[in-house]
Amino acid sequence: MKKVKTIVVGSYQVNCYLLYKNNHVVIVDPGSSSNRIIKEIESSQAIVDGIYLTHGHFDHIGAVDDLVNKYNCPVYISALEVKLLHDPKLNVSVGMGEIVVKSSVVELANGPFQIGEFSFELIDAPGHTEGSNFLIWEDCLFSGDVIFQGSIGRVDLPTGSSVKMRQSLNCFKQLTYNYHIYPGHGGATTVDEELRYNPYL
Repeated sequence: MKKVKTIVVGSYQVNCYLLYKNNHVVIVDPGSSSNRIIKEIESSQAIVDGIYLTHGHFDHIGAVDDLVNKYNCPVYISALEVKLLHDPKLNVSVGMGEIVVKSSVVELANGPFQIGEFSFELIDAPGHTEGSNFLIWEDCLFSGDVIFQGSIGRVDLPTGSSVKMRQSLNCFKQLTYNYHIYPGHGGATTVDEELRYNPYL
């Protein structure tokens, strides 16, 4: 059975998502609170197939090492984001408690790919960071910090770009399926809702 569980973590209220299918789980953006995430996974007795990171900012990656140590699972991220995992200036953790992710990382190309039981597709969506992606799983789209309900992500942080953000928003406008959108912060939404009400679209 398919299910998306949301756990809001950290002082920046990041949405960590647990994607369940056939008693397996993929963790998306475990920003902090590893104990809470582990408790939820243990309660479901699910097998962890991997961790996916929509981008490399500190508030989305803080619990990665704890979870890898616990589950010995692979970590997936865009190749352009790998440098953020190891550079506290690029991942904006300087002055907020240094976070350096030392786990092994599998670099991803665009297109369809598998994490254990799960089939995903990636769409390039730079702007908030250089390597931000939309992660598509069946009828769900995980938008990271690119698209929020009624808003979009910042472009003034390291590797951000207003020009690339506009390109990503234009790409979003071309989507023909009304995906359920699960953003990095805030409430869930849909493609149709954002095309109708989001002032940036």
